[in-house]
Amino acid sequence: MAFIDHSDVVIGSTDDGHTFVLLNRALPAAQRILTEHGFTARQPSGPGRPLFLLPPAYVGEQANTRTGEATHFLFQHTWDVTDLSWTTRWNPDEPLPEPDVHFDVSGERVTATARTDAARRILANHGFTPTQEGYALPASKEETRQLGAVVQAEIALSMENLGARIDLGFGTPDDIPAAPTRTMGNTATPPSAPAPSPPRRSR
Repeated sequence: MAFIDHSDVVIGSTDDGHTFVLLNRALPAAQRILTEHGFTARQPSGPGRPLFLLPPAYVGEQANTRTGEATHFLFQHTWDVTDLSWTTRWNPDEPLPEPDVHFDVSGERVTATARTDAARRILANHGFTPTQEGYALPASKEETRQLGAVVQAEIALSMENLGARIDLGFGTPDDIPAAPTRTMGNTATPPSAPAPSPPRRSR
């Protein structure tokens, strides 16, 4: 899967706790906005796309605040923003529990596991079907629609105070791939995935 290829701005997390912002389209103001909020620019080797990182020290409240404020200013330049991060999730009242749903989008098929009946119901409502290991989206579904299903399911889980974690399959920032030619300057917005708003980070 290439979930990070379909929006102007993609927010995500690596397994080692970095928060990253990836630009699939040139946004002249983005570097200033992101560096002012603590992100470090990191240009991939060879042809690629701008990548900005928050180190693992910024997880939870600080990552939530810095990323949310930066996203607010990025919305002035594009609404095509997809948030797939887990490092920015933060509850001001108590630590987040173990996620109720784990999404894995790192393979050939989008899969998920759920801990509660409520979480399973939400997955079913968003097109996930039971498998021997958990749940999965139909492999025949267009990739942008699969992305939309994951984003919408994560929002639905959040609205019911259920936690989710999206595994993109990147152990470290070095694993984030350079942009495929088809996405640079010609991104596609998932039809069923509206841009997330910064307040959704707190729950």
